[in-house]
Amino acid sequence: MKPLTGAVLPSCLALLSSCAPPSHYEQPTGLRAYVIVITRGDSLGRELEQELRHRGFTVRRQVKGGGRPTVYLLAFTFREADPPASTWLHVRLADTRTGAIVAAVSVPLDSLGVTAAAQARAIVDSLAASPALKRPLAPS
Repeated sequence: MKPLTGAVLPSCLALLSSCAPPSHYEQPTGLRAYVIVITRGDSLGRELEQELRHRGFTVRRQVKGGGRPTVYLLAFTFREADPPASTWLHVRLADTRTGAIVAAVSVPLDSLGVTAAAQARAIVDSLAASPALKRPLAPS
């Protein structure tokens, strides 16, 4: 997995902050109410997309306006400088209308498994196990 480059982060933040939330927007309380946008074209992105779909989530490759609430999947690595140095994978799901982080996973990369499929499975397991995501949706 390649580390996040300087050009990617500003464009992701611009995507999230460019859409001001409408005054009537009520952020869902459950992850299943969202469409998940994954624009990563690497093996981990493809495996995350496949694993999320397998679990019943709606996944797209690009933002589509006027639809259901959407979260953008942002994944990046961070290498600690202090011994023992380790590389961490951080995955964030951010609401595209508000920029709020809906779900997050941070884990040492070497604890996820060797293959992209094993890493995606562990990430989705962590996201799905989050107690904050099991709350029922408020009536509309």
